Amino acid sequence: MTEVIKFERVTKVYQSRQIALADVSFRLPTGSTVGLLGANGSGKSTVIRIALGLITASAGAIEVFGQRMGPGSKALRQRIGFLSDDPSFPTDLTAISYLRFVGKCFGLGGRERHARMGTLLRAVGLMDDAGRKIGTFSTGMKTRLGIAASLMNDPELLVWDEPTAGLDPISRRQTLELLEQFRGRKTVLLSSHILGDIDRVCDRLLVLNKGQLLFNGSRAELEDLLPKSILELRVSGASDRFRAAVRERLKRVDVAQDNGRLRLELGATEVVGEVVESLLTLAKETHTQIEGINSTGRQLEDAYLKLITEDEFSGFLRATKN
Repeated sequence: MTEVIKFERVTKVYQSRQIALADVSFRLPTGSTVGLLGANGSGKSTVIRIALGLITASAGAIEVFGQRMGPGSKALRQRIGFLSDDPSFPTDLTAISYLRFVGKCFGLGGRERHARMGTLLRAVGLMDDAGRKIGTFSTGMKTRLGIAASLMNDPELLVWDEPTAGLDPISRRQTLELLEQFRGRKTVLLSSHILGDIDRVCDRLLVLNKGQLLFNGSRAELEDLLPKSILELRVSGASDRFRAAVRERLKRVDVAQDNGRLRLELGATEVVGEVVESLLTLAKETHTQIEGINSTGRQLEDAYLKLITEDEFSGFLRATKN
């Protein structure tokens, strides 16, 4: 089996006639860590609930571990570890009592159950608080307990919704390191609004906006939506002649003027050093002095925002034509 999750043209319409998902198709390869990105209301939670079989799709097919997933797919869910974005627990139980209960629900024997409880409590930094009642836990501690609970059954698939939300810097780093350890060993669907976390641990990305899947691919493929690099130049002298010469000589570089500066967007095949060398030559030829050059590379956040902005603008154009 090469895919753990497969969505084929999945649509979900709620009774309120809200279209939560519209013709969404994607596949999660075995052993991959896939980031699910999107603003509130984009459809992320609906994707997760359908993937877990908690709700049914209005149309389309969903397979998990090569089998149809639905509300009655208990055996499939036994192979999944789930962390919600707002985990809730019995407040009168201690952390260790709760993990013992979770282990029993999965049918773990006493020896295996206790071994996993100890390992996981240490992994999430709750060993010293194992005997405390969960009702006294902070939000971050509850999230860490939820992470431990989601791993009690040693799942093949992890579905984590905002696992680093509310965590202090040390706990956040430990959680990301834990995810890095799973790379290639478990399949992970990770929903997060923290792009830095997605950037660090995910090898593929799904970007949703208003129920539509805008992007499905690697980070590098998403960043290819942006120019390779951006050069900003401060010049004096014959700037008009220089700008015209740049446009004529560097045909694969987009040139714009912004607040008295020249902004050059380089394509994916352009080499920054070679472009700078050409700029210096052109400045000399046109008697222009380059007073400064700033260079910025591509960022995941920039690519994500570009994708969302373009989709919003396309939606505006469609609406104005109707």
